Amino acid sequence: MVDHDERRRELGAAVCRVVAEQGMDAATVRAVAACSGWSTGVLSHYFDDKTDLLLHALSFVAEAAGRRMRRAAGMEPHEALRFVVHQALPLDDARRLEWKVWLSFWGKASSDRRLAAEQARRYERWRSAVEQMVARALGERRVDARVREEAAALIAFIDGLGLQASLEPERLPARRQRALADTYLRRALGLRPAGSRT
Repeated sequence: MVDHDERRRELGAAVCRVVAEQGMDAATVRAVAACSGWSTGVLSHYFDDKTDLLLHALSFVAEAAGRRMRRAAGMEPHEALRFVVHQALPLDDARRLEWKVWLSFWGKASSDRRLAAEQARRYERWRSAVEQMVARALGERRVDARVREEAAALIAFIDGLGLQASLEPERLPARRQRALADTYLRRALGLRPAGSRT
């Protein structure tokens, strides 16, 4: 019996490898089939077209990041926010691959309405989650204008650092990214969490 969920995970991982190594334009059904070891017919069973394939890659990396970030549940608010910020950065091979997919997707979404709509939907969910975490870390009972502003600035910081670290990994290794993130959280939000490796 075919495990369709496992098959989709395998294909998602293959799409991400092709995108990370060769770019979004190279992520054709044929290239993903070759990378995954499955036939183009198998891929056609799961995906209607190339856009569907790319959306699956985005879901694959977003779900991987989400699984890691959910481990913050139950942590003290300052430490939970710090943990999630670290999980969002390209600190290791898996997270660097995710960033390559995100960056490729962002570029493609600028000229594709279907991809842009999905990007906007996912970013709205990310913004909402960060706003809630920032509110808790600041001891606020609700998301007000100040919380939204701080969350927007934090997301911009993560995006900027992640982009630079993806393009210049030698200059921004994991230890340096963590240090910069912790400095930002301390200066911008007054967070002084205990140091744990993420």
